[in-house]
Amino acid sequence: MTELSMQSPQTTARLAGFFWLIVIFVSVVAVVANPTLNVRGSPAETAASVMAVEGSYRLGFALLLLGGVFYLGVTALLYQVLKPVSGSVALFGALASLAGVTVGAASGVHDLGALALLHDAANAASAAAPQMQAIAQASFREDRQEFTIGMVYFGCHVASIGYLILRSNFIPKIIGAILVAGGSSYFIASFTSFLSPELGARLTPFVIPIALLGEGSITLWLLIKGVNAEKWRQHVAR
Repeated sequence: MTELSMQSPQTTARLAGFFWLIVIFVSVVAVVANPTLNVRGSPAETAASVMAVEGSYRLGFALLLLGGVFYLGVTALLYQVLKPVSGSVALFGALASLAGVTVGAASGVHDLGALALLHDAANAASAAAPQMQAIAQASFREDRQEFTIGMVYFGCHVASIGYLILRSNFIPKIIGAILVAGGSSYFIASFTSFLSPELGARLTPFVIPIALLGEGSITLWLLIKGVNAEKWRQHVAR
C-alpha cells in the first residue's frame, strides 16, 4: 500500500470536517444576521418590513447559499469516506443531501423573486402595487414550510452518516449514535410540524441541541483525528 493511499482517507476526512465547520459557522452567522420579518400583517406592512432590512436579509441569504455550496462538498467527501461501509446507504444519504440543498436553493429563488417584486411594486401604479405586495408576502410565508421540507432530507443525510459510522470501526460509534439521534429528530420534528405546527414548534428547542452536538462532534473529530486509515482500508478490502 503506497503512502498516498495511506493518507487519502485522512485527507478526505479532514477536508470534510473543514467544510462542515464552514457550514456551521456561516449558518450561525446567517441566523444572527437574518432579520425578523413581519409576514402576519397586511401586505403593505410586510413590504415595509422587508424593505427596511433588505441589506441584512440579502446577507443572510448569501450566507445560507454559501453554506449550501460547502455542504455539497461535505456530502461528496463523506460519500467517499463512508461508501466502503455500505455503498447503497452512502448513496442514499448523498442523494438526500442533494435534495435538501435543492429545496434550499428553490426557496432562495422564491425569496429573491419576492424582493424583486417588492421593488417593482414601489414603482408600479397604485392599483397594481397591493397585488404585487400580496404575492410577495405569500412567498415569504412559504419560506418556513420550504425550510421544514429541506430539513426532512437533511435529517435523512445526517442519520445515514450516523448509521454508517455505527457499522464502521474507523470513527467512534458514539458519534454515530448522536448523529442518528440528531438526524431522526430533524425528521420527526419536521413531519410533526406538517401535522401540527404548534407541536412542531414545541419540539424545536429539543432538536437543535442534539443536532448541534452531533454535527459539532463529527466536525471536530474529522478535523482533529480524521479516520483510522488501517481500519478504513480493511473495509475497502472487503
